[in-house]
Amino acid sequence: MQPLKYPRLFGQLYNTPLMLLPDTADELHAVMSAALFGGGITAMRDDDGPQRQARPYRLVGNGVALIPVMGPMVQRGGWMDAMCGIASYDRVASLVNAAMADSDVRAVLLEVDSPGGSVAGLFTLVDRLQAWGEQKPIWTYANEAAFSAAYAVASATEKIYLPSTAMVGSIGVIAMHVDQSKRDLAQGYNYTPIFAGSKKAAGNSHAPLDDVTRADMQREIDRLYGKFVDHVAAGRSIDRQAVLDTEAGLLNADDAVAAGLTDGVSSIEDVIQMLSEAAQPRTSILMKGNNVTQHAHADGVITQAALDAAATSAGADARAAERTRIAAILDLPQATGREALARKLALTTDMDAATAGSLLEAAPAAVQVPAAAVTPFEQHMAALGNPNVGADVERRETGAADIGASIAALINE
Repeated sequence: MQPLKYPRLFGQLYNTPLMLLPDTADELHAVMSAALFGGGITAMRDDDGPQRQARPYRLVGNGVALIPVMGPMVQRGGWMDAMCGIASYDRVASLVNAAMADSDVRAVLLEVDSPGGSVAGLFTLVDRLQAWGEQKPIWTYANEAAFSAAYAVASATEKIYLPSTAMVGSIGVIAMHVDQSKRDLAQGYNYTPIFAGSKKAAGNSHAPLDDVTRADMQREIDRLYGKFVDHVAAGRSIDRQAVLDTEAGLLNADDAVAAGLTDGVSSIEDVIQMLSEAAQPRTSILMKGNNVTQHAHADGVITQAALDAAATSAGADARAAERTRIAAILDLPQATGREALARKLALTTDMDAATAGSLLEAAPAAVQVPAAAVTPFEQHMAALGNPNVGADVERRETGAADIGASIAALINE
């Protein structure tokens, strides 16, 4: 066996947690074996010529930086790019950072086609993407795969789109241990590690994996899995259990949209157009009393007449909305028997109808006071009207006669 020529590459692949498809891990193992036991790796340049050096990404649409994220992902990939097209977290971060500083760039679209990669470096990139997303919109186009660590990167962006043939998912963590003790024995090698600390030689490839080391590795895998699940749930605004229920499976385009893991199925051209429109500067009008302030406009300065018209229109809309709100509260079925409270809520607060309805429903209804009973005497007096009584003798006698007649009629009933 040749001496180990690529110890750093070996350490990136074995006995370390990976967010990677198992098949891809097997492919990397095959390439690694070829590099270790025969053949080698040919160095290649890490540039695409003068144009890439001038601007290391394509500018498409109306100010959208298209940044490729292709192949397995690792923390520092320059030493591995030549072998199988590895994507480096550092390289992606460098490109996005350049786009943030580029005045011609209004938004970033990550074009992802990756089976995932190492955990090391992943969450640093994820945190930086989320921070950069506050400066300029960052979307992802999964073309045609965004699995495991690649999906973690995608879910750190504002939106995720994909073509109908693409797949995403594999939200899980895996680690591989290589036991080459039988190969050593067949080749006449016997490795005896000399160490201090019971776990110093744990997981080495020249001995089978013991139960304690396996349990330690599983515990770390579970911790990273929880971190991954939490990241996806927060990034996609979906329930954590829904992420767990995927069981690290692969979802086709339709299922991914239905599960909330992506935002829609579209062509990359349409996504670039949507992102271009979403990233356009907009006019922001703030109204405080009669003051209207212009902040920005893509086509130049807005005239004062346009600002006045906008303010008038906004005022009319606000008044119409207020009338609608008041009417909605007064017309609530819960307002019956609570009319006074309903009027107070409608006219002296800015409460919406739903909230007002809840308060009205909790308030006691007004007590209905029954009408007072009317006696026969009161009926006769009401029919009599105003008795013709006064200070002069004639009016006094006439009024007395009317009252007397009314009393007599009541007695005779």
